[in-house]
Amino acid sequence: QVEAAAQLDVSFATLYSSLLSALARADPLPDGRSLAEPPSPLPFVGLPLPQPHPAASLAAEQRTAASAKEVYRLGAAHAARAKGFLVLDGFVTDHCAILNLETSLLAGLLPFEDHPGRKMAIHKRRADLLAVPLAQLNESRRSPLKLARQRRGCRERCA
Repeated sequence: QVEAAAQLDVSFATLYSSLLSALARADPLPDGRSLAEPPSPLPFVGLPLPQPHPAASLAAEQRTAASAKEVYRLGAAHAARAKGFLVLDGFVTDHCAILNLETSLLAGLLPFEDHPGRKMAIHKRRADLLAVPLAQLNESRRSPLKLARQRRGCRERCA
């Protein structure tokens, strides 16, 4: 049961990561609707569905850094809870998938940041998230030079 709950948290974190990507896009959806148009109502009559979180709105006036940070916080909370159960020692594939999900959540914040120092801090956080398991999984084969090259690449992309 706990593993199923952790997988559900991963699904929610993936949903928030997709929402964060959609917040950064200004282009219309593939079906021709704009992001500001609400989707058609679900045909579940009598099913008590909760109201969506206000951060899930994709209206243009609500695509701000504050709403992006709120979506990030929601996704990161689900990812952290899932990572608490799907630990590296036992669930390697799932744990690495959650780490990649966390880095994509952080990457979703980049379009909303104007300050180069904060962008660099986000890139550093993304690299640091992956550095620990890489060191644990490949202690004898992973060279520090390769990690330095990855960080240098992050700095160059940020500039």
